[in-house]
Order: sequence, then C-alpha cells, then structure tokens
Amino acid sequence: MSTTRSPLVSIVIPIYNVEQYVDECLESVRQQTYKKLEIIVVEDCSTDNSLKALEPHLADERVRLIQHKQNGGLSAARNTGIEAATGEYLMFVDSDDVVERSLVEVCTRAAQRLNADVITYGCIPFNDGEPIQPAEVDVERLEKSCKRSGSEYFELPHFAWLKFVRAKLFKDSELRFPVGLCYEDWPFHWRLGLMAPSIFRIEAGLYHYRQRGTSITGSAGIKLLDVFQVQAMAVNMVGMSDDKVVKGALCNKLYDSSWRVLTRIDADLLPLAYSESKKVIVKVRGFGFYPKYNARRALIVTALYMPDFLGLMSIYLLRRSLHLISVFDN
Repeated sequence: MSTTRSPLVSIVIPIYNVEQYVDECLESVRQQTYKKLEIIVVEDCSTDNSLKALEPHLADERVRLIQHKQNGGLSAARNTGIEAATGEYLMFVDSDDVVERSLVEVCTRAAQRLNADVITYGCIPFNDGEPIQPAEVDVERLEKSCKRSGSEYFELPHFAWLKFVRAKLFKDSELRFPVGLCYEDWPFHWRLGLMAPSIFRIEAGLYHYRQRGTSITGSAGIKLLDVFQVQAMAVNMVGMSDDKVVKGALCNKLYDSSWRVLTRIDADLLPLAYSESKKVIVKVRGFGFYPKYNARRALIVTALYMPDFLGLMSIYLLRRSLHLISVFDN
C-alpha cells in the first residue's frame, strides 16, 4: 500500500451451521492483500461441524474465536463482534459468502485518503453450487474512483456486509443490530446513514453473495413478518429528519418491500402481513413521507388504503394474477 500507515481493520464473521461454507469464507478473508487484520469469528452454538471446520484457521494469529454460550442469532453475534473489535475500521462478512482478496486494501486506502467514515461497495450474487468468478480488480484505479455519496446512499441495499465503517461510530450504542429479528440490516443501514459525517462509494462488486434456497431472504414463512418491525424502527429514525429526499427514499423502499412480502408470503399469513404493512404505511404518512410512484407502488398503496376486506381481496387477486403470469411464462 502507498499510505503512510496501516490501521488495524476488524472483520466480524458470525458462524452458525455453515460447515460446508466456512472454510472458503475464512480463506478469502485471510488471503486479503491487506494484512493488518483482526478477524473476529463469533461461533453462535452451531449444531453441525462448523466449529471443527473453522479450527484450522485458528492457527492464523489474526483470527480470534468467540463462542456464545447460547444461540443468540445473527444480530447478537454481530453485536458481540462489535464489542470485541479493537480496529480503527470495522466490517462484516457473512460466513457463507466470499470476498475479493483486495477488498480491504481498496477500502482502507480510500478511507485514509478521503478521511471517510463509511465506504460502501457492490456485491456479485452467485447461486449455491456455482463457481465464483473473481473480479478484475485494479486497486489503484478503484481507490481513486471512490466517490462521495449523498442521499443516494439511502437507495443502496441495506446489507451490513456492504459497508466499511470507521469504528468510532460504534461508540453510539444505538448503532447495533436488533436481537431476535430477521432483516436486522434495515435499522442499521438507516442509523448509519443518518449519523455518518462522510460516506463514499466504490462502484465495483468486491463481495460475492451466496444465494441459498434455505436462507431467510428466500423464505415465504412467518419470519417475513419481522420486516415490518424493523421497518417501523427505520421510520422512527428517519421521521426525525428534515430531509425530504431521505424520507422519500425510505418510503420507496417500504412500498417495494410491502409488494415483495404481500405477493409471496404464505397464504395463511397474508391477513396478518396485510395488517402489519398497513400499520407501517399509516406511520409513514403521519411523518409526511411520500414515495416516487410506479405501477407496483401505486397498486400496493391503493390496496393498503382500502377497507381491510376490499384491500385483502385485491391482494389475493393480484397474487392470483401474478401466479397465472408465471405459469404462462414457464
């Protein structure tokens, strides 16, 4: 690296029942071109052989293993890692994913040169079982192409693992993940965006995101309902802001998320999902949020402002129509 000093970077990796992925993940982290790392592995009481699979990596003195006494979930594991971290910068990696070898170097160089509090970057999705195609990375070019983010930050994906963060921001005890809920990245994303003085973006896919059919994000079950709780947290945060652009960005995401949940959740859970979605939208209107409408958002908001019986009926008809379209497309 061309920078005058090499700050310690903490990488937090929660581990739970990922025995078939953890070796590849840790190998990609340990093989970073930037070497001054603190790799905090939080083992969350796996019931498979994850602990055995990660043991060979403990020979690397940069790897620290923390074992929970009882399973707390992804949020609790990340929070444990935050509290244990001693680096000047901190980032998250999920244990079934893989990172480009130059990810930390690019982010560290850019953060130092620009005095950035947050660096965001893109991801490259791949299906479980597919080979990973390494990206063509020119470290110097990418570092110099890093651009300041304004309100467009709030349009980015919520994922915590797409953010390289100055560790001192975590002195704010509210910059944590809500324990016991899925979709925990929602409040983290918005809290970080509202509090960070300077945010920059690298326009490159440096993180390989494994798409698994068994993941929560692919679920249609009751865990989908957690999204409404974390959305309410985000609404409360953004509601205190005077920035209409930020409020609009959140409103767009809320309506898009309602579309995804209401059109795919298990049918027996639809009435509850409809009710919870309606509560969030009413809260949004109370804070004066207004979206940029498209066809999907217009359909959803119309259904949510109908009387419950008519609104639910319209959602059932919409789901039926989408099902028929998919059948004919196939």
